[in-house]
Amino acid sequence: MNVAGEVRAVRAALAAAGTPARAAGAKAYLKSDLAFLGADTPTLRRVGGALATRVKADGDASLRPLVDALWRTRVHELRAVALVLLERRVDALGAGDLPRLERLMRASRTWAYIDWISNKVFGRMVLRVPAVRRALPRWARDDDFWVRRTALLTIARPVVLGDAPFSAFAVLALPMLGEREFFIRKAIGWVLRDVSKKSPAVVAEFLRTHLADVSGLTMREGAKYLPARDRRELLGAAAARRRARPV
Repeated sequence: MNVAGEVRAVRAALAAAGTPARAAGAKAYLKSDLAFLGADTPTLRRVGGALATRVKADGDASLRPLVDALWRTRVHELRAVALVLLERRVDALGAGDLPRLERLMRASRTWAYIDWISNKVFGRMVLRVPAVRRALPRWARDDDFWVRRTALLTIARPVVLGDAPFSAFAVLALPMLGEREFFIRKAIGWVLRDVSKKSPAVVAEFLRTHLADVSGLTMREGAKYLPARDRRELLGAAAARRRARPV
């Protein structure tokens, strides 16, 4: 495949489908310094999916060069297409790709990319590729909160699906319970909320055991789908603790 030609074709297709108003709105919403073409998500997935089909037909030889070239453009939609490529061709990725994927993760700096690569790429590799599993404790201790969020959301997928034990998430989340960072508190709450749909007793016990450390945001999210009795108990206990704190 002609990598440069494919990037130009993708850019042209996205630009043709974009609007200045959508570009300005998305840029403001994401608070990004990237360029925006104003293409919507269905278009990104359609264009990226077609590219992934061509990459697969080419034996995946151009997968990594294309991902790198799309990312280097510093155009939001082209970076998103790079993530679509990784998602669609995740079965072609292995331990040797971890350094490249970690560079992309560290360069993402926004939930829009971090959540995508965590759930759709790392989350689908973590049980198959031991190197990804081994990276999680390191990521969970990283100074960058986006990297710590990646660790939480990567293990979330197999835990929610029942393919990994809840303890695999808990061991990463426990040291982060006291953090003040919104994106960490929210991520922990989201995972607890999703796990609770199948295993409410596990989540209720976790929140009850760590009541002193769980933030209000994490508690509200995590208890959202618990049985009414558990939810009332936990939210009431959390509120009582907040009232008892010295001013």
